[in-house]
Amino acid sequence: MEPAEPASGDASAEHFTFGRRLRRARLAKQWSQLQLAHRMRAVGNAHRGAAEVASLLIMLSKWENDRKRPNQYNLHLLAAALEVEVGSLQLPVDPDFVF
Repeated sequence: MEPAEPASGDASAEHFTFGRRLRRARLAKQWSQLQLAHRMRAVGNAHRGAAEVASLLIMLSKWENDRKRPNQYNLHLLAAALEVEVGSLQLPVDPDFVF
């Protein structure tokens, strides 16, 4: 069950956890975790690849529930799959990382 949104419509996303920002970005596309996992695989094929869909589903669940954080490659892969800026996910970005 998704947590209820704050009653105020002007709640700032900057106060959300990474997992909540990721879930909101995914739901803004109206995608399930499975759809995002498939998109990550497709985008990953143009780069250095991506894990299998089953593994991505496990990782997505852990990321959205703030049990784990993605490494730099997966952070960039998520952003590319969701078509958002990496910085919008508000995790530290290594300026020397090449996606």
